[in-house]
Amino acid sequence: MLFDLDNTLLNRDEAVDKLFLRLVKMCYVDDEHAIKNEMRQKFREYDEKYFGKSDKTDVVASFFDDFPPQYGMPKHAIQDFWNHHFPQCFSVSEDTLTIIHRIKQQMKVGIITNGNKFFINCYKLNNVCNVI
Repeated sequence: MLFDLDNTLLNRDEAVDKLFLRLVKMCYVDDEHAIKNEMRQKFREYDEKYFGKSDKTDVVASFFDDFPPQYGMPKHAIQDFWNHHFPQCFSVSEDTLTIIHRIKQQMKVGIITNGNKFFINCYKLNNVCNVI
């Protein structure tokens, strides 16, 4: 049985929201709820637009164009911010791991991803699945 990584084994949408909150905390003073919801929606739109690209600079730079930050981030630092913080925003539920272990008792289990294999190793999915 094959699984995709994003939004199957890992909740990427939730991770994007967590990354957004880290970005807001780091770059913005105003924490008004209504504005924050509008900002979150726009951030999600840019993430979706540039989904599949390894360089995430355009996601954050486009977002900053729409919502200029009080404490900016140099364009050259955006990818480092993404690479450092985004992996920390993911989690794998114990229920997911339990289900994979049960399926693995009956058949081979693999993960197909065009994403970073860091996520697979970080969450020990390489111990329960073959990476394809």
